[in-house]
Amino acid sequence: MPLFSSAFARRTVALLFLGVLALLFIVAAAGWLTARTAAHTEEVIRERDLRMATGVIQTALLDAETGQRGYVLTAEARYLEPYTAALPVVRDAFARLSGLFHAQDRSEERLRQLRGDIDAKLAELAETVELTRAGRRDEALALVRTDRGKAAMDRARKTLGGLIEDAEARVTERLADLNRASELLLWVSGVGALLIVLFAAGAAWVVVQYTAQLVAARHELQVANASLEERVAERTTSLTRANEEIQRFAYIVSHDLRSPLVNIMGFTSELEVGAEALKRYLEGDAMQADRAKAAALEDIPEAIRFIRASTGRMDTLINAILKLSREGRRALNPEPVDLVKLFAATAASVQHQLDEANATLTVPDRAPIIVSDRLALEQVVGNVVDNAVKYLARDRPGRIAIVVSQSPGRISIAISDNGRGIAEQDSERIFELFRRAGAQDRPGEGIGLAHVRALARRLGGDISVRSELGRGSTFQIDLPVRLRVSDSQTHLEVTK
Repeated sequence: MPLFSSAFARRTVALLFLGVLALLFIVAAAGWLTARTAAHTEEVIRERDLRMATGVIQTALLDAETGQRGYVLTAEARYLEPYTAALPVVRDAFARLSGLFHAQDRSEERLRQLRGDIDAKLAELAETVELTRAGRRDEALALVRTDRGKAAMDRARKTLGGLIEDAEARVTERLADLNRASELLLWVSGVGALLIVLFAAGAAWVVVQYTAQLVAARHELQVANASLEERVAERTTSLTRANEEIQRFAYIVSHDLRSPLVNIMGFTSELEVGAEALKRYLEGDAMQADRAKAAALEDIPEAIRFIRASTGRMDTLINAILKLSREGRRALNPEPVDLVKLFAATAASVQHQLDEANATLTVPDRAPIIVSDRLALEQVVGNVVDNAVKYLARDRPGRIAIVVSQSPGRISIAISDNGRGIAEQDSERIFELFRRAGAQDRPGEGIGLAHVRALARRLGGDISVRSELGRGSTFQIDLPVRLRVSDSQTHLEVTK
């Protein structure tokens, strides 16, 4: 069986290529999603830092305000500790907040406003502390009661609260983005894995198919090796039979051509004798008159007649040989042949002869369609049916029947008649070239059945006959269901 190695290679490479593309797609998608995840994570961290810085500023301002109020109310230095500790914390936290604002392209206006409010609050705190240190607590309290510091603190607290809310909103949004990216990465990985599994399964299927073809080819090779001796024996038998046919053909041709030549040579001698008698008579030998007359009126015309008959016979033989040679050289053309239609056409072609002979031809209404050479098959069936009609018995109505049977890879066509039959000793002779059996009361040259057997063997089959003298004959045509032209090559050489 043929092995589609190139197709196997193409399919395998295609599936591997698609698998690599799927893998590259997964890697690229995973890389892109990982980069997005990293970017979202970075932004979440920055928002967290911004929120922390904002919270630190807010807490430190409250600590400073608490320390300031305690000191103003009590004038005790120990209450200034929260205030003193909060001042550098506010400055450092604001510096971090400013850096985060620049990194994230935040609104500079809010930052300037916050800076002004913090500076205003710290200035109010510092002024009240200095007044208290100078013993001017009443002025410090009066400054506190002006709510200037409270207003700055409220504005700063509002701005810081807004920053915290924005940061939390952005963190929520980025966390949602991270979840979506994770889900998308999960889907991409799942779909990619499925595609890789499908491509791997496809590649495995191609490999399995190719392996099955290899196993089948190996099995066929083993079967071929096992039957090699049998096939060699069959071919040897076929060649032996072909050689015997060639020898028989050569003998028959040489014998049948030699007979007319002998006649021609003999009657040529008769012509020479008659011509000699005429010559002597013409030269004045009166004693040759009767002989010359007999030669001119009897011997020479008879010799010419026999010579003409012999040359006609030779011409017939040579034309028959040329016909067989032409048929042997014709290339076979296997094609589907509907046997039912072929039998119907054969019956139609001999219907006139059947009517004249008061005979019937029965053909099957069902038969398989085979692959063979249509022209050769028509000639085989047509010649056998024509012979059956030609040699029907005159003393009874003729009956001819075609029956088809089938076996694995072969088909058998049996053509039976109730004609005058063939003697047992002539059952093979009738298939020889220029040989006929029985009474020679029908026209023919003795090449029809020889031609039929040659064609049947070219078609990969054979023909045989079963007959009983006086009761009828059955010609059995055995053929393959599907003709392989190479099998007919041996038979082709035989007929040349």
